[in-house]
This record gives sequence, C-alpha cells and structure tokens, in this order.
Amino acid sequence: MSTSSPRLVTLLALLGLAPVAYYILGTGRTIVALSLVSVVIIAASLYLMTADHEGQAT
Repeated sequence: MSTSSPRLVTLLALLGLAPVAYYILGTGRTIVALSLVSVVIIAASLYLMTADHEGQAT
C-alpha cells in the first residue's frame, strides 16, 4: 500500500512539465505546447479530485 498522499502525487504530476518544456525549447515547434496544456489539465483534475470538499449530503 502506498504511503504517499494523493495531493503529493498530484504535485508530482507537474513534473511532467519538465520534459515537455525541454522538447519545446529543443524543437521550437509550437504544436508541442498542446502537450503542455494536457499535462496542466491532468494535474489540475487530479488536484480537484483529491481536494477536501464540504458538500451537502442529499
């Protein structure tokens, strides 16, 4: 069983930005920026899924 918190895993997902940024700098192609957006969307959705919610029970 993993001892790391879900929020820590979410922050580690942002490490995926490093290779994408490196590839953008190396190639200079702007189409690769879509990969950067995808990594940010994935990390944000993980963050929202693991965030504490105070909702009303129905």
